[in-house]
Amino acid sequence: MRHYELVKVREDGKIELPLELAYELGLVKGAYFLVEIDTDLKEAHLERIALPGKKLVEVELVVEDRPGVLAKVSGLFGKHGINILFNESEELSELGLAAIVAIMDVSGSRISLEELKRALMGLEEVKELTLREVE
Repeated sequence: MRHYELVKVREDGKIELPLELAYELGLVKGAYFLVEIDTDLKEAHLERIALPGKKLVEVELVVEDRPGVLAKVSGLFGKHGINILFNESEELSELGLAAIVAIMDVSGSRISLEELKRALMGLEEVKELTLREVE
């Protein structure tokens, strides 16, 4: 359900929501949110990605742009107990490549991040990789 609430920005740039709405959104200490900001339109979209207690990793991949590559990459994550919470991909011009960005919960992972890096780079379709733990 959509709800409109007029709020005032405090001097330090913080926005305070009514407590009942904050709880409805899962705005609790330690929760993770993705904020999509469009400076041209002066808009922001807030999306809850994970509740507290998750171990999050952001992965950025440059891969060959062809059918089945995303399935191969996500299958590798699933095989190792990694849960994809958010992902987005886009074509990189006419290079025959695509960029994939994902936020993953590795709390239940059965391999280390170093092993995950090696496994991803072992896929012939993966050309570049960045893994970053989210604090």
